[in-house]
Amino acid sequence: MKKKLLMIKTNINKPLILNLTREKDKKIFKELKKMGVEIVDKYDLLLQELNKCSPKQSIKRIDDVWIYYPWHQKLVHSLSEPYFYLIKTSRNLGLITKSEQKNIKNFRIGIVGLNVGNPLAMALAFQGFTKFKIADNDTFELSNLNRLAAGLKFLDVGENKTILCLRHIYDINPFCEVIPYPEGISEKNLVEFLVKPKVDILVEEIDNLVLKIKIRELAKKYRIPVIMATGNESDVILDIERYDLNPRLKILNGFLNDETRNKILNLDKLNLTEKEKILLIRNFIGSKFLSSRLNKSFMLLSKKMIRGIPQLSEVSFLRAAVLTLVIKQFALRKKIESGRYIIKISNFRETRILI
Repeated sequence: MKKKLLMIKTNINKPLILNLTREKDKKIFKELKKMGVEIVDKYDLLLQELNKCSPKQSIKRIDDVWIYYPWHQKLVHSLSEPYFYLIKTSRNLGLITKSEQKNIKNFRIGIVGLNVGNPLAMALAFQGFTKFKIADNDTFELSNLNRLAAGLKFLDVGENKTILCLRHIYDINPFCEVIPYPEGISEKNLVEFLVKPKVDILVEEIDNLVLKIKIRELAKKYRIPVIMATGNESDVILDIERYDLNPRLKILNGFLNDETRNKILNLDKLNLTEKEKILLIRNFIGSKFLSSRLNKSFMLLSKKMIRGIPQLSEVSFLRAAVLTLVIKQFALRKKIESGRYIIKISNFRETRILI
């Protein structure tokens, strides 16, 4: 059955949207049904919701759209995109206006690095963002289950993170526009990722220090704002770089010192020890901004006493929430200044309000 399904839909990582008013789509729909694809039909429930969103008119039937999800091997009865989006974002109204929601829908986000990028992409898709470019060449590992999005599971171990993220976005909204880079980003495709088509904002969350600098240099050239949220035990360090307003702005707002920057850009020429390379990762942010436990973890990593830089689930989701808020502010053209921001929740007991 798998080979026959692939003949119908060669891109197994994108939903196939079928409008049964078109003869070609109708034939594909019938063929999929013959192959035994599971049918999910909740159309009546969708219509009920649509009528709640449009109380002045009674809608009985408006279109005949079906979504085929190759990775689930399911055909799902749906409303067409405008009605789908209307219902999906209806609970935003009151906090987000209709015109603001339109801005959110048309705002294109580039995300490189899909550890925090995974829960971020889901949060953005939930809020109504629909245009994404995502990149990560890494595979999902069992150890990632300590923090990545709730949709991921043990069965996903070994899968490419970009493909998993892409599927999660489409599971939330099959009408999204997602441009995936499962091979990750490199010096060969950095320009393409940033400007073909151009992203409105770049979320940089990759591990490669050289690319962290080079992608910012290109963001300066193409005047693209860059944001990054770093986990700091249970708190977040947020960096906002408004290269769209000031392309002469220093990388990381000047928090990356010249010595560290030059070492990173000359890694292939320097004979650094493993410990020195690991400390470069710490120094990219700046040890003085990091908690004592996180600073110590870099030393443990250099001695191979732990397998990676520790990250906790609470801060991964907090980072995603902070980035979602900032991206929404950009989409709504709010005033946002370049700089480094410290978001602390670890001291929440100190802010308790007494009656």
